[in-house]
Amino acid sequence: MLLMLVCCAALSAQEMRYYVLALLYRGPNATTVSAEESKKLQAGHMANIQKLAGGKKLILAGPMGGKGDLRGIFLFDTADMKQAQEWCDVDPAIKAGTLRVELHPWYSAKGIGILEAPKP
Repeated sequence: MLLMLVCCAALSAQEMRYYVLALLYRGPNATTVSAEESKKLQAGHMANIQKLAGGKKLILAGPMGGKGDLRGIFLFDTADMKQAQEWCDVDPAIKAGTLRVELHPWYSAKGIGILEAPKP
């Protein structure tokens, strides 16, 4: 109980904000496309991730381990669910239905991000 109170007190001292968390699931068309088409969609999906990250719209993205329907996540640097949906709607894999997205508001510390690995 004390640990929870300390943790909550530390979070309350930190400035907080909302982000949009996208959960990417296997889509309804995941098994209907050819291997060649799947490879093209994946390349387009990765290019879209790079574009979003380069535009400072995406804080992190990555695949999930395992063989379940949950395939990956995006964390968007916005609190605007409509804007995040628009960014998802242009993803080739989502457009083709090989992935489907579910958006959720996520509350966390303002300014979160991925730290670069220290250079040797």
